[in-house]
Amino acid sequence: MKRLTWIILGLLAFGLAACAPTSIVSNNVVPTLVSATVPAQGGTVVLQGRYFGDGQGGAAEDSYVLVGANMSGDGGIQAATSVWTPTRIEFSPPQGAGSGFVFVIVAGVRSNGLPINLP
Repeated sequence: MKRLTWIILGLLAFGLAACAPTSIVSNNVVPTLVSATVPAQGGTVVLQGRYFGDGQGGAAEDSYVLVGANMSGDGGIQAATSVWTPTRIEFSPPQGAGSGFVFVIVAGVRSNGLPINLP
């Protein structure tokens, strides 16, 4: 009887341990675009949002701004940024970008898209 009790308690403990939550920390926060300010004639485009990285994102190969893409993020032209902070990005509109959507890619993770009409 004692042996059966220990076996049941062991199986119960094993079953509860299998259901326990694991502590996996994920740093894949999706960058979020909140607004895009486009000058009427020339000048600098300003993107405001969250989770754009630590300011070095514009220098990394897998972090960039894509302008003139379609709604799904396909196509478009990569823009050279002049300012890149965790909440603000500034860039000059690239030639031929026209209208479409703007996306921010941070460490390979794409943000939501905002419609943009470049001069």
